[in-house]
Amino acid sequence: MIVGSALLLAALLGVLGLRVAALANQVTGDVSQGRTALIEGAQILKSGGGITKSQVSVATADFTRAETHFQQASTVLQHSRLVGLANFVPGVSRQVEAARRLADIGVHASRAGQIGTQALDSVLLGEASRGPAVGPGQKVLDLLEALNPKLDAIDSELNVITGDRTMIPSSGLVAPLAKAVADFDSKLKLNTVKATIAAIRSDEEPLKHLLGADGASSYLVLQQDPAELRATGGFIGGVGFLSFDHGKMAPYQPVDVYDIDGHDPYGNVLGPNGSPKHVEPPAPMVTTFRLKSWTLRDSNWSPDMPTAARQAEFFLNLEAGKKVDGVIAVDPFFISKILSVIGPVKVPETGDTVDAGNFFSLSLLRVDIQSGHGPGKKFLSYASKAIFARLVSSPPKEFYALMQALQAACGTRSVQAYFHDPLLEDFVARNDCSGQLRPLKGDGVMIVDSNISGTKDDFWLKRHFDLRLDVQPNGTIRHTLRLHYDGLSPHDNLTGTWGYTGWLRIYLPPSATLVSATGGRFDVTTDLGRRVLQGWLYVKFDSRTDITLVYDIDAPSLHASNGHLDFLWQKQAGRVSDPISVELSLPEEWKLRSDQIGSSKLNNAKIASDLSIDREFAFDYLSP
Repeated sequence: MIVGSALLLAALLGVLGLRVAALANQVTGDVSQGRTALIEGAQILKSGGGITKSQVSVATADFTRAETHFQQASTVLQHSRLVGLANFVPGVSRQVEAARRLADIGVHASRAGQIGTQALDSVLLGEASRGPAVGPGQKVLDLLEALNPKLDAIDSELNVITGDRTMIPSSGLVAPLAKAVADFDSKLKLNTVKATIAAIRSDEEPLKHLLGADGASSYLVLQQDPAELRATGGFIGGVGFLSFDHGKMAPYQPVDVYDIDGHDPYGNVLGPNGSPKHVEPPAPMVTTFRLKSWTLRDSNWSPDMPTAARQAEFFLNLEAGKKVDGVIAVDPFFISKILSVIGPVKVPETGDTVDAGNFFSLSLLRVDIQSGHGPGKKFLSYASKAIFARLVSSPPKEFYALMQALQAACGTRSVQAYFHDPLLEDFVARNDCSGQLRPLKGDGVMIVDSNISGTKDDFWLKRHFDLRLDVQPNGTIRHTLRLHYDGLSPHDNLTGTWGYTGWLRIYLPPSATLVSATGGRFDVTTDLGRRVLQGWLYVKFDSRTDITLVYDIDAPSLHASNGHLDFLWQKQAGRVSDPISVELSLPEEWKLRSDQIGSSKLNNAKIASDLSIDREFAFDYLSP
């Protein structure tokens, strides 16, 4: 009897096992199909802005199909009696609950996708009703308007997903289920998605202000030439005016800067000393250029973009009676990035075709006014007008790549912006595009060169900087900063007759004390709340100039405590990636615990890097 009962129980369990296996296969199939549909819909939404109405329809269908499959799987896992019976088998209930949570995640991710496609669909309907004339500014406003009421709903779905994910155990799952969870984590990065939504929320109002959602706004664009380096990036050879009104962008207006300042390089509309509008230039410019007055083309003397922008606005109003709502500075490196996305552009006035590879070098040749050939500085206006016309007509599929280029250019200071609107100014600061002299939380340095020989030497001149930090037993830090310049040879009319003449400024913490200087004579002054070492920089053709500066800073002024030191090396706009090294030297018996650059931890007292972006170092050490 007992044997017969055991056989019967075994048979029943076998049948139950087969039924459960069949259900598991059904659930697995639904989840697999749902996952495929969900990924297909998400890939359409990630197409980089090139989405069409037909693609939105396909994505919507994908997300709807995904929800159906995930919902079927979830229903089986929640309500099937067989699954309920299987839960009594030791360890099975844990697997079933994890699978149910995973299916529920799929349901809500699919719904979030559908909400996103609804927003895009309304934008595309608006574009269709207004015809092909709708510009990029209006498209951005339309998208923000469509997304705004949907963000709360998407947030709600993401909160459910987050809750489900926290209930799935991190271990103890069968291999297929563990793989499915890992696959979810790699494909749907919740923190990234939530951060994106938070960014959209925080950026919505500033973007509306930038695009003139509440009324007309106009911005001065400075076209800087880093081959003739200046503090915020380069000589201002041309300017432009970018205007928006309720998202609608007016035609870009490029202007040769000499049409505003006056075409005499040494005289201008403001007149010499004693004239009513005369503005005394910085002393080094008076020494080399014998300027009669300071003007717009030389306004970017400060390395702090907000300061330089206000100076440019001052001259624009003084010389041309024109006011703007902000200033945007760009350089050829950014334009080259743009051309790498939109492709070659023909400049009608000169017949040139500019592309990502030749723009900088070609602009050098065309603006060479000393040779008497070519359009001179007007080439920048001609080229910018043609490039901008192509840019604003870019197809949606290029938008994402263009936004990536802009983001990268902000980090390298190829694009800098200043706005009167506090919301916009906060926006550019958060996106690393303000170009300001950054505040120090500890130690730091910024090396600023200004070419005041009227040549294009900086296109060839190479720089290399080394810094040694010697921590003294009393906590004071002695700094030995070495600057190396070389690589300059004659290049026709572009490099002058003998070499490079520049004005060098080293921005340090306010308590820095100069100990010695070799390779040049340096005065000590203050600017923007910093101690500044400044003096002339000369580099002859085919030779090398080395400068060594030694200065001290005491520990309290660096906020160095408990053996921790933060160091910020800020790059100068207009330079690509000058090599640098930072070495920390400790007293005997002191020990370096750790050092890092950015988020990368190292184990080396000497760190080699470059100034492609601002570099942040951190050192931790122990004293006996």
